[in-house]
Amino acid sequence: MQADIQTLYQSPVCTVHNFLCRCQECSVSAKEYQETFSIAYIRKGNFRFRVFRNELDAYSGLFLLCKPGYEHQVAHVHNIPDQCTIFSFTAASEELLMKHAAGFSWFFNNPDIQSILVKATPEMEFLHQRIFSLLQKTHYPSLWAEQLMTALFHLVLSAGAPRHPLPVLNDKQKRNYLPAIEKVKAFIHENYADNVTLPQLAAQGNMSPFHFNRLFKQITAATPYSYLLQVRLKQAALQLCNTGLPVTDIAFSTGFNSLEHFSAAYKKQFGQSPSAMRS
Repeated sequence: MQADIQTLYQSPVCTVHNFLCRCQECSVSAKEYQETFSIAYIRKGNFRFRVFRNELDAYSGLFLLCKPGYEHQVAHVHNIPDQCTIFSFTAASEELLMKHAAGFSWFFNNPDIQSILVKATPEMEFLHQRIFSLLQKTHYPSLWAEQLMTALFHLVLSAGAPRHPLPVLNDKQKRNYLPAIEKVKAFIHENYADNVTLPQLAAQGNMSPFHFNRLFKQITAATPYSYLLQVRLKQAALQLCNTGLPVTDIAFSTGFNSLEHFSAAYKKQFGQSPSAMRS
């Protein structure tokens, strides 16, 4: 496989790589050895990840978790270049993750499962977007980057055993519609504080509002409004925990038009009020 692999960050917490496929045609890679435990977020593309007799259909919007010590092959599904953010962990870091991921013991303790896919939630995707954007900058606070990463890993490893199958998408949908939905999600991540409308989001994906509304829910398992709401609430949670801004200011800066609506939505999402979270 031809690819550019850029190291974006390296610390005892993890190493972050930006994987950019450069293959000119669909093919199957040679066998590659997995040396470390890794969590990869698939930003773009679609590939088959093969370990022994198991094959995972990996596409954008999913996390691919891989244990060390196994060989795998990657097979392209279409000619859209694959792009991934790969978080790699040393043995010591992996051990720490396992201690704080009781919900994932079914994966870590089962020698017959080498790799799994986890459907990203809006919270996970928003955190990834913030991390990836931060690491593109020349200067940034390492502590803040690592804090965001730790929050992301906690969410991914708190998912537990899969309760629902991944969305069933055919190759045409993955080739034609996934890139459009990723563009819409990126727009939400950057404009969550605005009064976003359904026609506005549909236009980002070059679709009719009706078609977009149905397709977005099929692919993300969330309605456009629910996705936007969860992004707003995650940004609010980050501000509550890491700034001294008044709760009212945080509510309005993250797109809510009333403190009452913000407080009710926050408590429903996180199980406690904004003021209780801060204290």
